[in-house]
Amino acid sequence: MGETATTTIATLLSSIGTVFTTVIGWAGKVGETVVGTPVLLLFCVGVPLCGLGVGFFTRLLRTRG
Repeated sequence: MGETATTTIATLLSSIGTVFTTVIGWAGKVGETVVGTPVLLLFCVGVPLCGLGVGFFTRLLRTRG
């Protein structure tokens, strides 16, 4: 028979920490790109905020009528 792979809690936590650190690094690079490019900043922040405002206003009109 073959060897069985044993995973300890320490190796599992180490692997999770490595993945988490990598994902946070990617998020930082994406954030830097978005903040450094005005068009991306507009579409990633401005457009959703306008949509949120329209949604709240629509909901306000529905509850009054």
